[in-house]
Amino acid sequence: MTTKIAIPTDDGETISRHFGQARAFLIVTLDNGEIIEQELRELPDGGEHEHHHAHHHDHDHDHHHGMGGNPAHMAKFDYLSDCQVFIGGGMGQPAMQRLNSMGIQVALTDHKYIADLLEEIKTGQVKHNPRRVHAHH
Repeated sequence: MTTKIAIPTDDGETISRHFGQARAFLIVTLDNGEIIEQELRELPDGGEHEHHHAHHHDHDHDHHHGMGGNPAHMAKFDYLSDCQVFIGGGMGQPAMQRLNSMGIQVALTDHKYIADLLEEIKTGQVKHNPRRVHAHH
């Protein structure tokens, strides 16, 4: 049985700490626990505007998640439609709920480097840290 796991990243090596600011997704295909393929799906616009915006207006940025507001943000979900699992460094509750509603299992990891996470994925024991869900005020 194959499973596709999406990992948000900015550089292909580290795990992005915020789903909404990721520039790409590394899609890892597992077959019976073995990694058989890795594909980097880069996002158009690269999230640059959102990244800049979030640093200065974090509070305002967070309000767009559940509103269907930002088209670029909403398009990120389209890149994950063929995945069964999402493992990231952090995300807001609305984004997490949206992924769950798409049938995608979400885990938020403390790992910084994708290589370390891949080792954990191979063991089948990915740890989820619920404190990595961003609070929305």
